[in-house]
Order: sequence, then structure tokens, then C-alpha cells
Amino acid sequence: MASGKIIFMPLGGAQEVGASCYFLKLGENNLLLDCGCGFTRGIKYAPKFSALLQSPYLQDFHQVSHVFLSHAHLDHAAALPDFLELNERAAVYMTDFTREILSAQLEERFGAIEKNISSVAFLQKIPLPRLSVSFHQAGHIPGAMMTLINFRGKNILYTGDYSTFPTQLVGSALLPDVKIDILILCGLHARHPNYQRFGDSDSALKKILRKIYHALRWRKSVYCQVTQISKGVELITLINKFLPQAEIFIDDRVMKIVHRFENLHIPIMREQNHPLNILPRAPCVILSTLPPPVHSGLEIVNADFSLHDDFAATVEFVRRVNPKICVVVHSPPDKIFRTSTTLEQVLINDPDSRTSFIFPRTGEPFEL
Repeated sequence: MASGKIIFMPLGGAQEVGASCYFLKLGENNLLLDCGCGFTRGIKYAPKFSALLQSPYLQDFHQVSHVFLSHAHLDHAAALPDFLELNERAAVYMTDFTREILSAQLEERFGAIEKNISSVAFLQKIPLPRLSVSFHQAGHIPGAMMTLINFRGKNILYTGDYSTFPTQLVGSALLPDVKIDILILCGLHARHPNYQRFGDSDSALKKILRKIYHALRWRKSVYCQVTQISKGVELITLINKFLPQAEIFIDDRVMKIVHRFENLHIPIMREQNHPLNILPRAPCVILSTLPPPVHSGLEIVNADFSLHDDFAATVEFVRRVNPKICVVVHSPPDKIFRTSTTLEQVLINDPDSRTSFIFPRTGEPFEL
């Protein structure tokens, strides 16, 4: 294979959420961008690592030399131990914060892979054979990084999950000050034209806070089930800010991550926050990763929300970067409104846009 070719192939997390893992071949360099797990009806699944050996690009998993992990959400990180069982020599890069939070979530499995991991800082550059790599703040959650790769004069930016707005825990994404040729975009809402994060009535976070407020006002306790542990930390911070008198009782899994955040000098807990092993006082908020108890009389709130750019912000982000090629992944179709509108259809009518788009499927390789 010619040493100058760029090959991209999703192993998971292509046009869906879950098991985000992307193979990037840059000449003789074989890289993985993220390595996450997914869940379907409660069943855990990993990326399709076998697609690597079924392709013409690799004959052995050990040919993958480096893994760049964007952040600690499990759909981007939880399959790392599985891959390192196939390739115990791969070098893994992530920020200190991602390393800390991931170690708490993977627990005993983290010890087996810790020797492979190197911590990196934002703006740090690392040289690899015939390419260089640097890391940039992605927003989204603390420690999340975008990965910038320069290969044969071309700049390739993998966003991972990112946000161009500040959250309660972290600032917004900071783009590198270079011209981007290829953008690999985790565009969760790139195909959701009706999703508006900041709409007065559409914001999932506002709806959650409003339900909690009304339940507490009527002296009912609220049970909030969180799907991502780090989102539980975000929700605690929001309730503390907007409903400062609310008593919050937090389960052990979320509390473990709260302690990791605080060890890294991000204060979370307040006097009215308690571990769930203390008997809750009504009315209160119970925040847990477990399903709510049946016939409990509690107000049940599904505490799922997005820390991603909405459709308009995604369009503006790609317009601002204006790459030659935009590979859109982590991008499920619109199942609510069933519209086929994508950011590509918006930008194709923009005279200043030079971008061509690819929406790859899992296991589908592209030469970029």
C-alpha cells in the first residue's frame, strides 16, 4: 500500500451511538480513535475489531500502534481492556482527568491496562513515525480532548464528543489555530434539524429541573435515574445551582465519581448532598444509576440529557472549520421527526463552504 494513503473505517459508533471506535490508517501508521462499548436492550457489545483482520489493511491486531481516547464516557472508552487483550503492546493516550475517571469506572479491569496508558496535556505534541499529534480542549466533560494529527502536510482533526458551549463543569471546545483538511466529527445531532438545545421548551435539562422543582414544591420525592455516571455529577451541580435548597441523595457509583472529581479540584458536594446509605428525608431528590423501585410512590424522572451541540451549532461548527472532507460519525438518524435533513444539505447551499461529506457505516472503509 502506498505510504501516503489515508484510510478511515468505523469499527462501531458510525451512524449510531455506542461502541465508538474508528480505525485510521496514515501510511504505515495504524491508529484507533476511541474504543467504547454500546448497549442494546441491556446487552453490552464491543466494536467489531474483527473487521480489521477482514480488511486488506491489517494482518494482525499488533499492527495497531496507538489508541487515542477522547474522554471517559463508556461509549467511547469501555472496550479499551478488550482491545488490549488482543494487542497488549498498543500505546494509549488520554488526559489525566480521563485516566482518573476511567479508572473509577473500569475498576479492577483498569489495573491490567494501566501500563499501556500515557497521560497527555492540552496543546502537548507527540511525534510518531512520519506524523505528529497534538491534543486540544473539547468541552463536553472535563478532560475531553480533540486529537489533531498532521500527516504529510494534511491536518486531520478528530473531535470526539465536543461542545462549543460551556457546561457546569467545563468550558467550551477550543479549536486548534490551523487549517483543517479532514474533520472526523462526532456529530450526534448532525441529522436532527429539530433538536434545539437552548430552546425554552425543548431543553432536556430544563425539563428535568422543572419536573424536580414541581415535585418538591408538592412535597414529593423525586427519583432520577442517570444513564452516564458523569452526567450524574453534572446533574448534581445543576440542582445545587438552580434548586439550592433541594436535598440530594446520591448512590455509591455516582458518589465514587464525585470523589474523583473533587480529588481533581472540581468541587461538587454541598451540605445538602448526601450518600444514599443515609435514610432519605422527604421531600428530596434521589439520584441513582439503577432503575427506580416499583410502586414506590416516587416521582420518576428520566435524567438523560445531551452535552452535545444541537443541529444549528453543529452546522456552525463545520462551517467555521470548513474542512475539505467531513466524516460524520456518532450520528443516528432522526427517529422522532423522521426527517432526512442533515448538515450536509444545509451547507451544500452555502457558497463559502468547501466541504464534502461522508456518512460511513460500521465496517465501511474510505480512502480520504
